[in-house]
Amino acid sequence: MDVIERILRDLYENRQLLKTEKSDRTDGDERSISSLDYDYPLGEKLKNELMELVFYFETHQRALKENDRLAAFFAIRRAGDLAQKLADLFGNIEGAVDKVMYRDPRFSWPSIPEGYQLPQKLLTAGADALKCMADSGIAGNGDVLILWENTEGKIEVINKDSVDVIRKTFTDLAASIGVSIEDEHKILKENNQFEWCIDYAESMGEQLGKDLDRFLLSIEVHRIAIQNDDPLAAYIALMDAGTYAQTVAGLFLDIKDEIDKVTVLDKRFSWPVIPDGYQLPEHFTINPQR
Repeated sequence: MDVIERILRDLYENRQLLKTEKSDRTDGDERSISSLDYDYPLGEKLKNELMELVFYFETHQRALKENDRLAAFFAIRRAGDLAQKLADLFGNIEGAVDKVMYRDPRFSWPSIPEGYQLPQKLLTAGADALKCMADSGIAGNGDVLILWENTEGKIEVINKDSVDVIRKTFTDLAASIGVSIEDEHKILKENNQFEWCIDYAESMGEQLGKDLDRFLLSIEVHRIAIQNDDPLAAYIALMDAGTYAQTVAGLFLDIKDEIDKVTVLDKRFSWPVIPDGYQLPEHFTINPQR
């Protein structure tokens, strides 16, 4: 993830814009660099917020099993806040990419010839580079969603199946009011929108994993194309990265919308009122699976 920061920094520094852009952040100028926080690593932010998102969904499930609906309601509301933060993170990345590609006249890119496709050698080099970023045994594991190196130099991971607690939460909640998400997906509301936002036919971990893989591959291909002085390939790869960032942002927004549905909008679900100053009971703050 942090390679996106380096790429955007390089793009601006190559045009001697970064210092000026940082000083312009607070003046409301459209030319400000972006809403990304360049002082906090994106990879660290993604890891922390995704782990918290999964934790609060797991806590919601645990609380329901203990018949503590107040804790369950509090946990899923917190999960909604985190889903919004993750949507904003990838939305800001998409916005930063869009800025340097289209909205800032100080950046120029080549025209795209009809039928142009990224060279296969660049795609292969990008995939190989991503595989080399971590221990080969872990990187080759298809069950891993994201991985990182902790302060002790050890590789830690978030597995794809851990994210599927989100899918299970919504299907269980639908079942609790006697409905099937699969059946309701076949019925359109009056505004021609489906009752539920997420496609539950596919594992959410697999879905998020594919979108993140495509996003990171596009970023890596852009980086390699820049090194190879291939501005056309760099442009196409960056355009793809913006598209996949928007897709990932959309998934987290769907999670947020689904949470809004089961907590506020759909009156078939009822929850207790959260008292001022409420905090999760202490035993919920320790996840037994971590």
